[in-house]
Amino acid sequence: MNKRTLSTKAKVITGLIYLLAAIMLATVIYLNLHPGTKVSDLAGGKETTTAVETTVEAPYNAEGSDKYANIEPAYKIPDVTLQQEGSDLVAYVEGKKAENYIGVATDGTNWYLVRDGVVDKNYNGIAGNELGNWYLKNGMVDFTYDGEFTVNNTTYNIEKGKVVEE
Repeated sequence: MNKRTLSTKAKVITGLIYLLAAIMLATVIYLNLHPGTKVSDLAGGKETTTAVETTVEAPYNAEGSDKYANIEPAYKIPDVTLQQEGSDLVAYVEGKKAENYIGVATDGTNWYLVRDGVVDKNYNGIAGNELGNWYLKNGMVDFTYDGEFTVNNTTYNIEKGKVVEE
């Protein structure tokens, strides 16, 4: 059986196709390893962001959570300051971002759940700090709330936003 040989032109085209496929694959791998990289950073030209939006499942549902109840925050309340950065309130300790901080902290006026160093304005449920556990609505301690809150088969008795009994 005679094997048909490719012409020089066909070999060049085939080589270019393989080269383009390899470049595309390398680009996809690079962009996945470096989210937020702009295509213009790689090739120049029009700025187009290629950040892949990832959905991180929240540790709570619409009814609320107590995932952050009874936690021991890494820092005490006086050591944590909240500073506005764009649309986020961000936790700082000794002038450095506290990116791993989880707990209830204050900006001097309100008390918030800070998760991974940023105020989580979507959190509904129970969260704690060294002063105890608190009832939070939309990420902020609700100091006006008196009553019960049940989640995950646990009922919390709350007075002025603070859990007084489980």
